[in-house]
Amino acid sequence: CIRILTVSAGPLESDVHISLRHAKLETDQPPGYEALSYTWGGNDFSRTVYVDTEHGQQSLPVTENLHTALRHLRRESSPRVLWIDAACINQRDVKERSQQVARMADIYRLAANVIIWLGPELDDSTGAIRALKTLASKINVDWTHYTISAASKEDIKSDWLDLDKHAPFDNKTWFSIVRLLNRSWFSRLWIWQEVFLAHNGATIVCGSDTISWEDFRKAIVSLYRRRKPDGVPDLHRTVTRAWQISNLGDQPSLRTILRRTKDAQCSDQRDRIYGVLNLVQEKERLGIQPDYTKTTAEVFRDMMVTSIFEYGELTLLTCCELQDQRGDIPSWVPNWSVPRECKEIWGARACWNSLPQARYNDGDGYLIATGRRMGTIVQVRQILSDDSSSLAGPGKVPQLKETYAALQRLTSWLRDQPAVGDFDRQLEPIYRTLCCNEFSARYEPVNEKHIDYQAGLDHFRTLADPTEDSTEDFLISCAMLLDAFYVNALGRSFIVTADGYVGLAPKTARHGDVVAVLMGCQSPILLHPNHDEEYLVVGEGYVDGLMTGEAFLGPLPSNWQRVARYDESTGISWDAFIDRSRGVWQVEDPRLGPLPEGWVEEKHPMQHVFARYRNTEEGFASIYDPRMMLSALRARNVELHDFKLV
Repeated sequence: CIRILTVSAGPLESDVHISLRHAKLETDQPPGYEALSYTWGGNDFSRTVYVDTEHGQQSLPVTENLHTALRHLRRESSPRVLWIDAACINQRDVKERSQQVARMADIYRLAANVIIWLGPELDDSTGAIRALKTLASKINVDWTHYTISAASKEDIKSDWLDLDKHAPFDNKTWFSIVRLLNRSWFSRLWIWQEVFLAHNGATIVCGSDTISWEDFRKAIVSLYRRRKPDGVPDLHRTVTRAWQISNLGDQPSLRTILRRTKDAQCSDQRDRIYGVLNLVQEKERLGIQPDYTKTTAEVFRDMMVTSIFEYGELTLLTCCELQDQRGDIPSWVPNWSVPRECKEIWGARACWNSLPQARYNDGDGYLIATGRRMGTIVQVRQILSDDSSSLAGPGKVPQLKETYAALQRLTSWLRDQPAVGDFDRQLEPIYRTLCCNEFSARYEPVNEKHIDYQAGLDHFRTLADPTEDSTEDFLISCAMLLDAFYVNALGRSFIVTADGYVGLAPKTARHGDVVAVLMGCQSPILLHPNHDEEYLVVGEGYVDGLMTGEAFLGPLPSNWQRVARYDESTGISWDAFIDRSRGVWQVEDPRLGPLPEGWVEEKHPMQHVFARYRNTEEGFASIYDPRMMLSALRARNVELHDFKLV
């Protein structure tokens, strides 16, 4: 059962009266109610709502924001049935709170409508909502490919459709849009799942103005994709955040969700985990059930342990950063209560298709993980200053100039490092590193949102040349390249290993830190030697030449390339390999030899995008390649090491 709330009819300024009742939450016949998505607005319960019961009237303290929402949402002549967490869950009962949070997915999914309350009319919010509705009415969006088309023939050649121009709003409207998107609702953690689960639709309400969630999404994806006007502070950040909230996709991974919500606010840090579980598929939830009797450290640690040992996944290790204020949280457990400083490295497959080999000691709290030691840092330099994140935004001249200056300083420093060797011969590895190898040809079909490799390389040669003094116009022509450098460099240092590998690492990386590729972890991990063969996890890195299984399989043959190939049947890009000399595609890595004895490749409906294997002796199937098992790697004389992580 759940509690639902009925708001009695009344005019805007009168006292708010409600009644509460229990109702069965059944999928085939849900009770008719609307669910409210809002911010509590702090813990000042200074306003009063009156609860009408059969025994009389009781007072219920509520926050100012909830009181204002109830006054605006109630109808003048008929009652309105709502579900509101602050009133429908006994927040002081830990057991009830845990049970109801576990049911949150059903509560929002089965609601007749989700009402998103942004607050009263303020700062020309009426004008902002009117502008967003107008923009939405001019376009159609293909949500599979995120393409935008005209809603009518009249709009085909209009400025509403031209992504190279900013939307035709005046300055007053742009500032009102920023203030609307800066409202506290957009910064709250729980709202991500509340709108994601609104299967029957959602409506944004601000004062007396409304816009459907679908129209809001259309307007935001247009603003996100198109050019931004100059002179509107915070526009890029607020639009990007709104786009991330409104465009999660159908099957986001837990790692992606945790990364995206890193800056969202919640009063209880355990909700960093509990508040996003319903955004991912059942398997991704790792069997976690909300339990508010556990400490924050226990919740974070238990999630990591379950991920490793129940679901064969060590990649959450890439979410660790050593600068976290860790307290009693081990370095191998991500501290989700501290915002991440570095952008996630996409497309890494350093461990290729291997299962993690790990042991956990509950008593001492350490994790032993098996992998390869690939080098030791001998040179390290932070790329951007700590205040660079406050610059104007992508494509803006101040940011382009600062990034260019940082690039000049970095390349000048690299020319003087003996470990780098001949700078001109290392130019391309350095270029790939600063771009994290995100180029258009890595995708099939070619993704023009990314840099063309050769054109970018030509620009990079000029930008890195100490004899060149690039003009402002040239920097603008290199905007896509410089913006990629900037985003990848935030919070990171450039590293050089004793063996000549170059890469990016968290800015806390130090001389003597170890580059390791761990089985079951998709990115190389930087480890700081502590004492007695113990290591602290510094964080994930990009290391050129180690991002596609080279640590275990060696380099790809020169004619082969790993590509993210789009599959129409799933709407997802999958790893595939192409022999560029022959134009031949295949799913299997060309470096892998025959399967071990007792294993066969199994036929299945998705075999055109990934392989599945069956052990004929024991009868079980696995998506993990048996040629990447510990025994198979050792049989190929791959030198493995056990790292004790503390």
